[in-house]
Amino acid sequence: MKRAAVFFGLLLAGTAPLAVAGEEAPWQSAVAAKDFPAAERLLRQELASRTQDQEARFALARVLAWQGRYAEALREYDTLLAVQPANADYLLGRAQTLYWSGDLPQAVEAAAKAKAVAPNYLDAWRLEIQALLATTDGESTQRAAATLAAAEQRFGPTAVADLRQRLTAREHPGTFVPQREVEAGGSYEHLTHGYDSWKSLYLEGENRYQAGRTVYGQGRFTDRYRLDDTELMLGTVQRLTDNVDWQVEASGSPTHEVLPEYTLLLGGSARFAPGWDAGLTARHSAYTHTYSNLYSFGLGHEMGPYRLEYMLYAGQAEDASAVFAHRLQGTWYYGGRNRVGLYVAVGQETENSGEPGADHLLTDSVRSIGIIGRHWFGDGPWGIGYHLWNHKQSDRYTRTGGSLGLRYRF
Repeated sequence: MKRAAVFFGLLLAGTAPLAVAGEEAPWQSAVAAKDFPAAERLLRQELASRTQDQEARFALARVLAWQGRYAEALREYDTLLAVQPANADYLLGRAQTLYWSGDLPQAVEAAAKAKAVAPNYLDAWRLEIQALLATTDGESTQRAAATLAAAEQRFGPTAVADLRQRLTAREHPGTFVPQREVEAGGSYEHLTHGYDSWKSLYLEGENRYQAGRTVYGQGRFTDRYRLDDTELMLGTVQRLTDNVDWQVEASGSPTHEVLPEYTLLLGGSARFAPGWDAGLTARHSAYTHTYSNLYSFGLGHEMGPYRLEYMLYAGQAEDASAVFAHRLQGTWYYGGRNRVGLYVAVGQETENSGEPGADHLLTDSVRSIGIIGRHWFGDGPWGIGYHLWNHKQSDRYTRTGGSLGLRYRF
């Protein structure tokens, strides 16, 4: 599973195009569909009758690498380079495969060869610097600094700005590099039992301006029960001590047909043991003629690239009994900045019905399951945020839908 996700991301940010002039070959369609076993089979069939087809062999080498079969891929690259030892694409493909396999010294050497053959090949410069930064010894850091400075002179600072940030963090571990991200997207949900679909558009952003200090916000437009709402939200997370953070968040809706007129959240989290953390939040939501309070307790544990988190929710609407819900989520962090999580939730939930002429809250039994994640395209500034879910609201309806947003980091 891990390899498949990593290679999917690397395919999207491939270092060289697979397209050929003229009609698209069957193996190209298989690659476009991410069906790598089929692409491999078709490429091997083609090479069986055309053993000197360098393009097909180059594609096969990358398809093998995307499947995590590094040794086989390297053999194909060696065959290619025996015919064309000065081909920069072959050299870079071999370097990329070595980098993925964890052979950093050989990856550095291969990327340097590609760079020497094609001095203006930015991807070769970037891969050499990445491999040097992934090596932890001081000499590699010095080489990365020198190569990076030369790359900035040749291509400009913007082309390698992300690598400059990584080098700064390596050379000065206590130095914080500000990070800003924005995301624009929308969501769609299909509801059963004759309810109209729900739709939304949103724009959100966050600014981590100091270590442990973040401000974030969101504006969104929703269409639920044929009622339109707009909402603005602003929040902050601030580091209190090395192990304790606190959070404040507020939102307001000038329309508040279905969404709360305003909300206020207060919370805090603490890291109390290696890999362990816990958090508490309290949210007050005010509607036109009523209100509700929601309290949550979370316990999380990180194990390498994995995180497991349990959340307990306790909610109470005005003049109503308390309701409880439980959520369990597992998250996998891959490729440095990427993550994907799977969650399930069961319990009870209080919701504004949104029915015309009825401004009140209804409490239902709920069951939810979903996938949520974020994926960045290579080391560049662009990525996506996504969320797919199925939410059963007692016998009233079931919502099935998702959201997708384009994310930019600067």
